Amino acid sequence: MKEKSIQPKDGIRSIGRIFAWSSATMCLVPLILVFAVATTRVWQQGPWAGGFTLVWLVQGWKTISPYAFFSIKLALLVLLLNFIIGIPTSWVLARHRFPGRNLLYSLTNVPIAVPGIAMGLALIITYPMLRKSGFLLVSGHLLYTLPYFISSLTPQLADSSVRDVEWVAATLGANFPKRVIHVIFPKVRTSLLAATIMVVTLSLGEFNVAFFLFNPQNKPLPVELYSAYITGRIEVAAAITLCFLCFVVPAAILLERLGGAKVGNV
Repeated sequence: MKEKSIQPKDGIRSIGRIFAWSSATMCLVPLILVFAVATTRVWQQGPWAGGFTLVWLVQGWKTISPYAFFSIKLALLVLLLNFIIGIPTSWVLARHRFPGRNLLYSLTNVPIAVPGIAMGLALIITYPMLRKSGFLLVSGHLLYTLPYFISSLTPQLADSSVRDVEWVAATLGANFPKRVIHVIFPKVRTSLLAATIMVVTLSLGEFNVAFFLFNPQNKPLPVELYSAYITGRIEVAAAITLCFLCFVVPAAILLERLGGAKVGNV
């Protein structure tokens, strides 16, 4: 009989598994509790006291639905601006060497290091006349999301394998538009899609910048969520939280499935 090989235990792997399950539990338990609060008639009497109900979820959705659709439109506009600004910027940073290139790349990442509150205050102090139009709100979201878009796309455009295949296509007579469609886009598609989902997710969930830059006519969903926490019943606040998560969590899961680990890698 063959003796079974005894492999030594990997202590680091065991510890990592413990921390992974602990982190997952810490994330899931609050969600379960929020669901319990949102579906309980009177939470002060205990979980599901008086039976299971969807009344609070319906009321919560009616409360936030106008703001939810505004947030979606805002996120799509911010995404469009990321494409318009981020793709040419990523191309220049990835394909060209010029004096000040490293400084320019560092400057594109500055908004990540600046707290959202400070960014919002700086914008509203500098351009107070633009707040009413909603331009400042869009600008704040753009400044907050653009670094992630550029950081995810630039390394892929600079990758030697992409450039080699593109060079071969050029030697075979493919012009620049054909190289973009048939060579470059397939190579960077995963990173571009991950960056797209990242921008939408960040925009939908951004609160710090939005809290200082919104106006009553254009209120993003996270700001309304905060208002529900401080003014409404806990059941309604929990229901609104669940509605909010229905927008953000699927996008976050899709991001992870489609290669979200590449986002932010430089």
